[in-house]
Amino acid sequence: MKCILVATDGSDGADRAVDYAAHLAKNEGDDLLIVHVIGGEGLPDSIFRQFTRAEQAWLREQLESASKKILNAARERARGVGVATVLLESRSGDVAQTIVDIAQEKDVENIVVGKRGVGRIAGLLLGSISQKIVSLAPRPVTVVP
Repeated sequence: MKCILVATDGSDGADRAVDYAAHLAKNEGDDLLIVHVIGGEGLPDSIFRQFTRAEQAWLREQLESASKKILNAARERARGVGVATVLLESRSGDVAQTIVDIAQEKDVENIVVGKRGVGRIAGLLLGSISQKIVSLAPRPVTVVP
């Protein structure tokens, strides 16, 4: 079975990407893999390491909980379109590289991303994450406006 990967951060742009990918998956009869990467919150590792272990554990728990909510909301959007198989994946790391890594591991047909997300100041034409994914990915990438 073929699979389409769509990345989400819960933003309006990501919701448009989920809707686009869901329609594509439904029309093609493909599975839909919805990915959220914990790492785009703008908290540098050097600051994170200054927290106590308890603070780090609490923060990780909060980020993982937020990731689950984002993924569940995206799954409901995809199910609303009528996608038969919706898979979810949450990881932490560099957002763009992690999305590309998952796409390679799962051997997806296409990566779908929104043009801009909720991250830091975006690039002039494309968001920095989507631009980096386009540069790194060894497979087709669809950037949804």
